[in-house]
Amino acid sequence: MEDGADFQRRALREAFGDSSDSDADSPSAADSRGGGGGGGGERDRARWEMVEGVKGLWLCPNFLSPKNQSSLLSAVNREGWFSDDAHNQAMRFGDFPEWATELTRLVREAVCVSEISSRADQEACPLPLDLLWREPLFDQLIANVYKPGSAVSSLVPCGSEYVLNET
Repeated sequence: MEDGADFQRRALREAFGDSSDSDADSPSAADSRGGGGGGGGERDRARWEMVEGVKGLWLCPNFLSPKNQSSLLSAVNREGWFSDDAHNQAMRFGDFPEWATELTRLVREAVCVSEISSRADQEACPLPLDLLWREPLFDQLIANVYKPGSAVSSLVPCGSEYVLNET
């Protein structure tokens, strides 16, 4: 039977690859995010910024280091969702791969211990509090692949919803 610490180490290894640190047996969310030195200091804290013009959209720059982004992309590729060119989107509901569950945990932690930019006067948190404490935090996942030269359709506000602009 796997204990919580073993599960966490295995999930981190699946999502981000093997650690190059000498202290590989004690991963931390700060190390996983790659926000600096990994000591939990000021530069390791996530900083969320509201995206002007899109209500409810927040950005967390440098949430994952380039190395961790690459490891995450490798984990997604190992799922085999995009093995043929006919598929450029994968949707999952309910049970997630371990790397996605770990990523969800890191998002929750980043929201809970983050700094909020001073422009965040309308909404004080990237996730509503009633959602933040839900288990599981996320129960749906959409992954998209964009080939070089392909464009992302713009979203156009239509009342309280957004619709794809196919022009």
